[in-house]
Amino acid sequence: MSLAAVSRRRLGLGAALLLAFVLAVSAPLAGASAEVPTLRRGVNLELWQQWTGRDAFLAPGYDRSNFPDWSKRVDDDRLAALRRQGFDFVRLNVDPSPFFWDETLDDRLLDSVEASVRRLLGVGFAVVIDLHAVPDAPDRPQGLHWILGTGDAKASFGFIPYVGLVRRFAARFAGLPANRVALELLNEPDQDWFSRFALTDRWPGQLASLVAAARAVAPRLPLVLSGGRGGGSEGLLRLDPSPYAHDDAILWTFHTYEPLAITHSGLPWEKTPAHFLTGLPYPAARLDDATAARLKALALARVAAEIADPGERAKLAEAIDGALDKYRRSQAGPATLAAEMRAVADWAGRHGIARDHVLLGEFGGYQDATSLEILAAIVRATREAAEAEGFAWAIYTAGLTRAHSSFGILADTTTMTVEEPIAAALGLR
Repeated sequence: MSLAAVSRRRLGLGAALLLAFVLAVSAPLAGASAEVPTLRRGVNLELWQQWTGRDAFLAPGYDRSNFPDWSKRVDDDRLAALRRQGFDFVRLNVDPSPFFWDETLDDRLLDSVEASVRRLLGVGFAVVIDLHAVPDAPDRPQGLHWILGTGDAKASFGFIPYVGLVRRFAARFAGLPANRVALELLNEPDQDWFSRFALTDRWPGQLASLVAAARAVAPRLPLVLSGGRGGGSEGLLRLDPSPYAHDDAILWTFHTYEPLAITHSGLPWEKTPAHFLTGLPYPAARLDDATAARLKALALARVAAEIADPGERAKLAEAIDGALDKYRRSQAGPATLAAEMRAVADWAGRHGIARDHVLLGEFGGYQDATSLEILAAIVRATREAAEAEGFAWAIYTAGLTRAHSSFGILADTTTMTVEEPIAAALGLR
């Protein structure tokens, strides 16, 4: 039995993490000649088209070979058509939760992921395999909170099993070309939001454990790492990357959806001010008093139509006033996005990280309650700011089977044609 296996079976979590860190820093070095994919313009391929719950997924009649669940609905010709839009890589979102719902399915699910990766390689994409854990839900347990011990989870009961899953993924994909495939160890780690000092952060130790697991079986597989606090630039800037300075096969990633007041407005699964307050102008300097009054009136009408409780209505009305004021004070616009990208570039420079080893892994917006023109302006400003610093990017998300919907960017899912304003904003044509 290996030392790592002993740690999983016999040691407590703290001791196991310490051992994993030792393994990480003493793992075989990637070396100066390590290959990584050359990434420029990417698109996320969503993990689910229909959010399948655990019971449905495990039901006898469910086709678990259709994983991710677009894989049997999108043929290679359509994948090639997406490639011709101008994207050179795919960030392939893979939901790790089903691997914990029934461990006897692990090999078959890994086979399905590998088949999807090989298909994408076959039509000319490089691929970032993104282990895209999402927060736990009643019908979708063993999610991000279970893994990390965040949210309502009382402890990170799933972390050691998740370390094992990362090791299995790394072993499976270690043999694919290092200049075309990378493995992202965890999407948007929801950790350390309430940690006041970096020395008390939990994510760096957890990240070291994940890297150790991957490097034990795949010394040269390119790995994609992020900071905590949801994987945004704030978490990346907080992270000390020096433990991985010896490893040239590391890429660093972060996400931005600024301004959230627009990119996440109208989300149907929330009842926050952003759900009701839609149609904000961009940049924020365009929000004058008359526009603010008009948008507030529309938001309050939506509150009245959806919320029956008078006390809750009053709270939302006050929160909508606060949201309008906050957006105006944010000064959101191209300059604020450029400043965010410069901060990440400065962080990379201080730590000797090449700009082409930094990936803006997600940006975009929810389009159902926002005009494409406004979203396109945000997408353009974000993309141009990232490119100005030499970063690769991946727009979120394709929307493979439903056009004009949610965060998807496709106008036609047969031809895989990107919405014209978004295509122009991305510089695709």
